[in-house]
Formats: sequence, structure tokens, C-alpha cells
Amino acid sequence: MKVLAGIVLFNPDIERLKLNIGAIFPQVDGIVCVDNGSANLPEVKAALPDTVVYLENAKNKGIAAALNQILAYATENGYEWFITLDQDSVCEDGLVAAYRKNIDLQHAAILTCKIIDRNFDAKPKYEAEKKAVQIDQCITSASFCKTKVLNLVGGFDEKMFIDSVDFDICLNLRAHGYKIYRIPYVGLLHEVGHGRNVNFLGKQKIIYNQSVLRNYYIARNHVYMAKKYPQVYSMTKVRMKEIESRLLILLYESNKMAKLKARRKGLRDGMNNKMGECTWF
Repeated sequence: MKVLAGIVLFNPDIERLKLNIGAIFPQVDGIVCVDNGSANLPEVKAALPDTVVYLENAKNKGIAAALNQILAYATENGYEWFITLDQDSVCEDGLVAAYRKNIDLQHAAILTCKIIDRNFDAKPKYEAEKKAVQIDQCITSASFCKTKVLNLVGGFDEKMFIDSVDFDICLNLRAHGYKIYRIPYVGLLHEVGHGRNVNFLGKQKIIYNQSVLRNYYIARNHVYMAKKYPQVYSMTKVRMKEIESRLLILLYESNKMAKLKARRKGLRDGMNNKMGECTWF
């Protein structure tokens, strides 16, 4: 069984990228990197080993389009499964071997693993799991994807550009009768933004302090997901979540007004079905 690793690049930290590639290289049969218009292109090219296939986009086409390029490469070159990695994620030795032991799980389309976020010392709540469990969704990084199945459901939704693309593919797969599993293996060191825990109305919340542009996509794509999957997401819950997000920005984040403006624009565009790349920012 041939396994491909796919990494989407956008202005990566070169040293972290080298660690990423070095960690996954011995575990797979091939690596493809899709560059989405990095500003540090010469450094990126110099850092990639000759054995890595490099696909260069002249501009940022979004995470969904780049993931579809990885899917297409896997399909055209006979890779039955492929693992997707964020450019700054470093997988553990033996991750792919652990995945291989679980590919026969019933209707499996994506496998994920136990993930440690560099920003937090707390152990994940699923630490005690001793066997593979079915879950609703997983992040892109360390997702072990069955090539044939992802083609059957149409791949990744490029209308979303970035943010929630991973959750969308999970919902799409589940709607078609396929399943997502988490295996009992700590397989990835990961980092989402610059996260930290805060106490908000007596509950622990995670503040990621995402960029202004990312806030636009988050708000817009939440609306899009609610319209696309009304049986899973309600618009009322989206609105309530949006109110909470804005309060957290006001209380704990920097560049508050710009982020709130971006979220308002995102909500309007989502309601008006204005998708794809944000061109106003």
C-alpha cells in the first residue's frame, strides 16, 4: 500500500519545515509540497530535498485548492492513502505505521491521532483512550485520508478558501456514510495560532488571537457551514457563537476593532453567498 505525505506551504518557517519533512520522510513512499505563493520562495526551494515533489502556485489559491492538488497527485500516482500535514507540524516516529494497522476499520475514510498542542501543558481529554474511536471531525494536520473515498465525495470545498475546510470534508464524508476515527497513538506536535487559556464567565476558553483576515474567513465560513449542513448546524447557534467570539476578542485580544470589522464583513458575505478568496482586505 503506497502512502503519500502532502504539505501545504505559505510563508513557512524554514527550520520548522525541515523538521516536519525530516520526521515524515522515513514513514511514507513520497512527499508532495504545494506552495501557495510564499514570499520566501527561494528559501523554501532551497530547504526541500530533491526527493520531494514541489508544486508551485503563482498565488495563494487557498488551503482547499492546495489539498485538492495533493488529492489529485495521490490519485494520479497510485497512492491509496495520503497524510496531510500543516507546514509547522512535526509528527512522531511510527505514526504512519500506527495508521496502517487501522485502515480496515469499518467505512474508514479519515484516521487521525492524539494531538498535543505546543501552546498548552494540559494533557488532552482523550489521553486515556486505548482503542480507536469514531469521532465527528478532525483537523487537517495528521489526517490520514483514503484517496478513493475522498474522490467519491468530490474532495475539498474550494469555496471556503481557508478555515473549516477540514471540518467540512468530515461532514461531507459522514453524510455519505463514511467514518472518521481517532487512533490511540500520540502522533503529532501541533500549534494553532498563539493560543492561551482564559476564564470566561466561569468557563475555560482558548484564545487563539488569529489574524484580522483569518477572523473574516472564520465568521463567513461558519455561516456557510450552517447553510450547507442545516441538519448539523443551526443559524441560531452560529449567531450565539459569534457573540461569544466578539466578546472574547474585546476582552482578551489585540487589534480588536479591525477584527470585529472583519467578522461583520464575513457574516454579511456568508449570508450573501459571497465565497472564495477575500479581495477586500
